[in-house]
This record gives sequence, structure tokens and C-alpha cells, in this order.
Amino acid sequence: MRSKNLITNTFQGKKIVITGGSSGIGKALAHALLVQGSVVTIVSNRIDTLQSASEDFKAQGLNAVALQCDLANCQDIEKLVNRIISDHGIPDILINNAGFAVYRTFEQSSLDEIERLMQVNLLSAMRLTKLFLPGFIQRKSGTIVNMASIAGKLAITPNGTYSTAKHGLVAWSECLQYELSRFNIAVNVICPGRVLTPFFDHETFKSRSKRKETGHVVPLADVVNGTLRAIKKNRFMTYIPNTLGLISWLKATFPTVINPIYRRLMLSRIESIYNPK
Repeated sequence: MRSKNLITNTFQGKKIVITGGSSGIGKALAHALLVQGSVVTIVSNRIDTLQSASEDFKAQGLNAVALQCDLANCQDIEKLVNRIISDHGIPDILINNAGFAVYRTFEQSSLDEIERLMQVNLLSAMRLTKLFLPGFIQRKSGTIVNMASIAGKLAITPNGTYSTAKHGLVAWSECLQYELSRFNIAVNVICPGRVLTPFFDHETFKSRSKRKETGHVVPLADVVNGTLRAIKKNRFMTYIPNTLGLISWLKATFPTVINPIYRRLMLSRIESIYNPK
């Protein structure tokens, strides 16, 4: 029975590239896909976390290809894609998962920080997709998974630049879905809420109280299962949990009622930056 399940498994033998794959959501996705028989390449800018993830996988009898790449660097991305294609061919699934945020207002952020936020959270996904796309089109198949955030549907500050990048990721994904359907290429967007991962290790989050960053969290397993389900069912938009979709819909449908409430929430978050308690 187990061998039959493996044969009919959606991900069995699929070549999958996951950015930000050495920790957090990316690592959890990589593990789930390796267990299901996928050929997984994890990408990260940190060699130490790549080595650690590889060792964790090997301890469980699993093997992933681990490649270092600074996703804010155009030349690094091009070298990465060339190496993946040369060594393994065009992937079946590209999961653009890499991302980071800082808990600062726009006024407090440096231009270098703003640029890196946009590069990693949005432009790296666009560059990787652009470079792999000719192979997808020639093959007339492929799946592009963009890990967005509820911050890609709701304007969330003080990490407003991150929210801006994720809004761009969602809008671009929708355009891409329309453009690539003629080539039998799927596009999936995942919008999870707060997930406790190394994402929150940045100093600007650590300075906040633990209660503020551990309340209303989404289990990592829910994000993994929801993402794999979205790929299997070719679902364009997935909110995790589903209630976030309802909140997004309410804000868009009843702005005169919801926006004043939402504005007070955002102003309180900004106040906590300038007048921490």
C-alpha cells in the first residue's frame, strides 16, 4: 500500500526549488516534499543554515541539494539558475519563499534597507521566474508558488516596506496567472498569517514583547499542508487560516465600517514604535 501511495503521489520525483529553504517555512516545505519523494534544492544566503538543514535531513535519511545565493544580487541569481539547470534541468515547481521584514517605520528605515527588502521579497521572485520561464514554456508545464503574506492583502505597518513588496508579489502573481495559463503553467499564492519562525529573529522584532509576537500564530504544519494542497488542487489564492480571507474581504467590501477600526489598529502599532512601554 505504501509503495502504491508513493507512485500516485503528486510530488514523487518532481524537481523542486525552494528559496529560503534552510529554515522556517521553506525548510518545513523541503522536509515534507523530500518525504514524498521529491528532488529538492534549497536556496539560502546563509551557509550555516544550509549546512544545518542538510544535516537535519540526512539524519532522517533524506537528501536535499543545498545552494548558497544572495537573492538581493542579480549576478548571484543568474549563476544560481545556470547551475540548477546545468545540474538538474528545469524544475517542475519553483517555490519563491525567501523573505524578511524589519519592524520599523518607513521614516526610520535606510534606503539600503528599503532596497534590500524589495529585492529579496519581490524582485528575486521575479528574476528567478523570468530565468526559469523559457524552460517552463518550452515544456508547457510547471508550477510557480509565491509565498506572500496577509501583509500582501492588508497594509500592515510598521513593516510597511515588507507589506508593499508582498502586495506587489500578489498583484504580479495574478497577472502572471493570466499570462501563463496558455502555456499550462500554474501560479499559486500563499498568504499566511504570523508563523513563528526565524523570520522574527531580527533585532527589531526581538525588542518587542514576546506576547505581541506569539499571539494569534499559525502552526507551521498548517502552512505546509495548505501550500501542498494549493499546488495539488491548483488553487490560485490560499489564506492560512481561511479567516484571513474573510478579513481581507470585509475590509474591501465594507471600507467605511472596517477602515476606521483598522486605522486605529495601525496607529496603535506605530505608537508602540515611538513610545514603547
